[in-house]
Amino acid sequence: MRGVILGLLLSTVIVGYSQERDTLKVMSYNLLNFPSISPNRIDTLKKIVGHIQPDIFMVCELTSGAGGDDILFNALNEDGVSSYDMADYVSGPDTQNQLYFNSDKLSLYEQNEINTVLRDINEYVLYYNSTDLATTLDTTFFYIYVCHLKASSGNEDQRNVEVTALKTYLNGRPNAENIIIGGDFNFYGSDTEPAWNTLLTGGGVIIKDPLILPGHWHADAGFAYAHTQSTRTTSFDTGAFGGMDDRFDFIFIGEDLKTYSNDAIFINGSYRAIGQDGLHYDKSLIEAPTNTSEPSDIISALYHMSDHLPVYLEIEVVKEGAGVEEELMAAFDAFYNAKQDQVEFSKINLADGEQTQFMIYSITGQLIAEFDTDNEMKILSTEDLVSGAYILRLKEHAASFRFVKP
Repeated sequence: MRGVILGLLLSTVIVGYSQERDTLKVMSYNLLNFPSISPNRIDTLKKIVGHIQPDIFMVCELTSGAGGDDILFNALNEDGVSSYDMADYVSGPDTQNQLYFNSDKLSLYEQNEINTVLRDINEYVLYYNSTDLATTLDTTFFYIYVCHLKASSGNEDQRNVEVTALKTYLNGRPNAENIIIGGDFNFYGSDTEPAWNTLLTGGGVIIKDPLILPGHWHADAGFAYAHTQSTRTTSFDTGAFGGMDDRFDFIFIGEDLKTYSNDAIFINGSYRAIGQDGLHYDKSLIEAPTNTSEPSDIISALYHMSDHLPVYLEIEVVKEGAGVEEELMAAFDAFYNAKQDQVEFSKINLADGEQTQFMIYSITGQLIAEFDTDNEMKILSTEDLVSGAYILRLKEHAASFRFVKP
């Protein structure tokens, strides 16, 4: 995002220029009732995250705030690493979700809970620490959702109710962008799970499966390369067993992450289940043939840590807040002047004599204020706004502009 023009009325000439880009590593992992079962597995998790070094780490089946702290301080921020931070731990029904992030690259803007009949679905809004954030006060936001849906065959309708709650919430988030949805969905197949269609196409928010892999994944060797559970054929630590034959764990993405429309894009080919080599259908992770998809100590750690494999993808993001030069037929050009506490306009392209309004929204979509405007408007004071991120929108036009008031 640019902080100048985010919407266009008609055509736009886009002039690209060289930009630095960064890669964000995203991982989602069901931790198997950590730490209530075998808390000493923290050393096992440390091996896995030290190997992958995720920038965004989503977890489910966390059983306590102390366990959440243990992950931060004794798995992530270890061996000279000190950059990881975490969202606030929120206790809810059943097991919990949590988000960890690389604070050198990302900051937490807000978090919320979406209640369902079983477990909360957690929302975390991160923003990228753009290299020019201090001067442009503009950046790229990521809306992240962590889910753990009802398990077991026969509970398809309940899973759909839970996903419907998420999609209803998203439909009330008109400014959500770069959506990432991770967790344990317990889906047996797109053909038998109404929640699959609800998630991907329900409501006005389009969500994508990066693998583009519909089908009945359960007990089908043809989907072996996508299966995420179970890593074991022997029961221990209360985990499921029976070998690799289910695709329960996913990371879904918003449609804009396929197009770079909000300064970030999913890197094609980066999605995978870590430790899945496609050769262990109905087998444990450590059976023959030798799994060479990761180093042997990591394969062993994955086997002992959880009955699920983590899933992983990469996102490319523009390092600078300024993305492209846009000109011709823009609805308006704006700049946020933090020193003067005002939005300044160099151009407003309304029809002759047209009167309309600028509307200021909070980042959560709440209308904060409205101001009359015409072509002659030059300054919009923001002195009455509290610190935070805002969206300035021109009523009845597609144009909008995001700014952050320090």
